[in-house]
Amino acid sequence: MDVPIRDIYGADRGFNVAADIVTQTADGVPLNDIYNEFIDALNEWNRGRSALSAMFTSNTTDSFAQLPKEPGKGEDFEPQSEFGVPRSSRRDVDYFRMGLPLEWFDAASRFTAAFLRDASREQVDLQFQDKLEMDNRLVFRKTMSALTDKRVAGSRDVNENGVDIFDLWDGSTGEVPPSYDGKTFTDAHSHYLVSGAATVDGGDIKALTDTIQEHGYGRRESGEQVVIFAHPTEADAIATFRRDPANLAANPYDFIPSVSAPAYLTDLTIVGDKPPAQFNGLPIEGSYGDAWISKNYRVPQGYVIALATSGPNSSRNPLLFREHISAQHRGLRLVNPNDGSRYPLVNSYFTRGFGVGVRHRGAAAVMQIKASGSYQSPIWP
Repeated sequence: MDVPIRDIYGADRGFNVAADIVTQTADGVPLNDIYNEFIDALNEWNRGRSALSAMFTSNTTDSFAQLPKEPGKGEDFEPQSEFGVPRSSRRDVDYFRMGLPLEWFDAASRFTAAFLRDASREQVDLQFQDKLEMDNRLVFRKTMSALTDKRVAGSRDVNENGVDIFDLWDGSTGEVPPSYDGKTFTDAHSHYLVSGAATVDGGDIKALTDTIQEHGYGRRESGEQVVIFAHPTEADAIATFRRDPANLAANPYDFIPSVSAPAYLTDLTIVGDKPPAQFNGLPIEGSYGDAWISKNYRVPQGYVIALATSGPNSSRNPLLFREHISAQHRGLRLVNPNDGSRYPLVNSYFTRGFGVGVRHRGAAAVMQIKASGSYQSPIWP
C-alpha cells in the first residue's frame, strides 16, 4: 500500500537557488567588480604608504640591523727614526645587533546577503575606506611610538629572535654615542628631553635641532632636512617666535612662514629662501633655524618631535620599517576566506604584518614641554 509522504516543512525556502544569489548592490554595481577595485586600491595604497611613515623609515625584511661599535681613538703616528721602523697597529671591529619587531594585525568586514541586496555602492565603499583609515592610524601610531617611547637598557622589548629593540639614545649606562666631527659624548647623553618650562620657546627648537645635527644628521650640505612635528598648540606658538638679540637663549631665530602662508605686510626683508609649502607630501608651516615645522593634530599636545630625513626610504632615515620576507605577505592585504565563491564581500579579512624600530639612534629627538620632572613617553591614540 502506498503511504503518502508529507511535504518537508520549509522545503520551499530551505535551499538556495540561482535567483537567491546576490551578485550586485542595490544600485546595480556588480560585487565582483567592487572586489577587484578594492584589490587595485590596496595595491596603490601599499605603494604610497602614509607620507609620515615613508619619510622617516626605510624598508627591510631583516629581523635585526648589525652595526659596528665605536672603535675608539686608536693609535697615533710615531716620530720617524732614522734607523728604526714604526710599530704595527690595527683596528678591531666589534658589532652589535639592533632588533626589529614584526607584529600581525587584522580586521574583518562582514556583509549579510540582506545587507548587500539593499545597500548602495557608497555603503559598501564606506566599510572599505574605514579599513584604510584604520591601517593609516596603526602605521602612524607604531611609527611615532618607535621614536617617542623611551626604553632604557634592561626594560626593552625583544623580537622573536631575542634581540633587543632599541630606542633613541636614552642615557643608558655603558651606551655611548659614536663621536662625530671631533665631538664626543658620554653615556648620559639622551635624545628624550624636557623643556623646563610650561610653554615651548625658540631655545627648545634649537636644542632639538642641535641634538640631531651634532651627530651628523639633518645637515643640508649632505642633502638632509630636519622636520619638527608639533600639535597646533605648540606649532602656532612657534609661528610667533622672533629673534631677540637681548635673549638669544630663548629666541635665537625668526620664524619664516612657508610659501603657502597667507599674504602679509612687513617692513622687514627675508634673507634666504622661504621654506616650501610641503615636503614629500608633508605640509610645512614654516621654518625656524635649520628646521621645517609641520603641524599635526595627531601629535600629543605638550610634545615636540624632531627628525632628520633624506627622503622616502632613505637608509639614513632614523627608523626601519620591517615586513615579512615573502612579498605576498607584505602591505595591507584583503583576504577572501570564501575561496572563490560568488560572495567575495560577504566575509573578508584585512591583514597587516609589520614592525618599526630605530636604526639611527641620533637622527631624531623628542622634547616634552613641561616645567619639571623626567621625560614621560606620550600615549598615541
